[in-house]
Amino acid sequence: MSIVRSLVGYAPAVVLPRIVSLILVLVLTRLISKQEYGLVVLVATLGEAIDATFSNWTRVALARFAAADPEHVGRETTRSLAVYGATLAPSILFVVAFTLATRSERTIEFGVAILVYILAIGLLRFPSTIMAVQADRRGIVAMEAAKAVGVLIFGVAVTTISESFFTQTMIFGAVTAAVGLWGAIRCARRIDVRSGPRVPLGTYLAYGLPIIPAQIVGSVLSSSDRLFLDHTVGAEAVALYAAGVMLARQPMEFIFSLAGVRVFPLLMEDYERGGAAHGGRRLGELISGVVFITLPAAIGIVIVAEPMTELLLARDYVETATLIIPLAVISAFLVGFKAFVLDQIFHMVKRNGLNAVISLPAAVVGVGAMVLLVPDRGVWGCALAYLIQYVFLVLLTLVVTRRLMPFAIPWGDIARTAAATAVMAGVLLAVGTPLAVTPVWVQLVGSIVLGMVVYAAAALVLRPSPVEDLVPARFRRDRR
Repeated sequence: MSIVRSLVGYAPAVVLPRIVSLILVLVLTRLISKQEYGLVVLVATLGEAIDATFSNWTRVALARFAAADPEHVGRETTRSLAVYGATLAPSILFVVAFTLATRSERTIEFGVAILVYILAIGLLRFPSTIMAVQADRRGIVAMEAAKAVGVLIFGVAVTTISESFFTQTMIFGAVTAAVGLWGAIRCARRIDVRSGPRVPLGTYLAYGLPIIPAQIVGSVLSSSDRLFLDHTVGAEAVALYAAGVMLARQPMEFIFSLAGVRVFPLLMEDYERGGAAHGGRRLGELISGVVFITLPAAIGIVIVAEPMTELLLARDYVETATLIIPLAVISAFLVGFKAFVLDQIFHMVKRNGLNAVISLPAAVVGVGAMVLLVPDRGVWGCALAYLIQYVFLVLLTLVVTRRLMPFAIPWGDIARTAAATAVMAGVLLAVGTPLAVTPVWVQLVGSIVLGMVVYAAAALVLRPSPVEDLVPARFRRDRR
């Protein structure tokens, strides 16, 4: 299956949860205080960082090695599951130590909430990884949809009883764990635990353990903005910042996440069977597809930032969100391009430790920028510092990865996509004044629909390769 068709085929597994999560955030910012919502954000931030540091490498290793033989993953799965279980011990110890070191009246609640979050997402993501390797699209879609809808329904319902961040986390944990158990049962029925090859433990650890320092640095890169803002200004500032960043990042993240559902195992399989040359060609195809769907989304979000924030956010959040969305959109584009495109090369050539080495200077740059900008510029300064951090990191990563595995950057496709995006942007800016006299929801919906139609029409005329790959063969320019 082509990269582009994989992106499209697994879209429902990513699109629906992101949409529902967006709705949940929009509702919670109206139903609970900024203080409580800020704590919800901090629980998720720390939970993701701890899971990424201690446990995520086992899922990555499973996907990497099982991809060589997707139909027979039993032995590799059982070994990865055992190692994953062992990684929970340091995760729990870290949370306990954090709880003891932080003395406040809500520290115990906060620590328990983080533990619940970690255990729940692990229970969900392990079967999801197996499904991705085996191309079980229906299973992935079912799990993600059930989790998203369940968290939304019960999360909103429970606000009638309690507005506490702790209650929201308990609901998230219960729903996520239940869906994860269903996924585990589904996987267990499809796997013979005695089947398939298993790489030597030394090879497994030599590949997986270097991911840990990369994940530590990556967690600093991805989480430092909210944690530093909380330390410097407070949880309410985190809430204001997170609401604006969410509107910018959610659409970008769900598009980039398409590459993480099935494309990662597909790329690893291509590399194992065809070597660096085949892997490089596939990566070029991935770049074309990702730019084709993310560039117009990024520009569109910036253009509709004002009506989007006015319609979707509570009044207290609108001014700050509108201010930071342009910076946050560019940051989200860079974050996704590094994580879901360039970082694939480190996994292909098994040089994950190098990823941490090159990420460390960017983390230092980012923290330094926050120290300089946040005290004076507040939330906007935090968004700018985060952008500076990732501009530096993506440029450095691009230089290093092209030395590890040469790949052609599809400049022609990028130029055609950029031209189609420019046409879309020009039309949206031209109709902005007439639309301004209409209700806010008309401005937003009208701009989105018009932008999609114009971009699709321009892309069909300019024909970047992702369009050629999706249209019927008889309509392609290179048909024989």
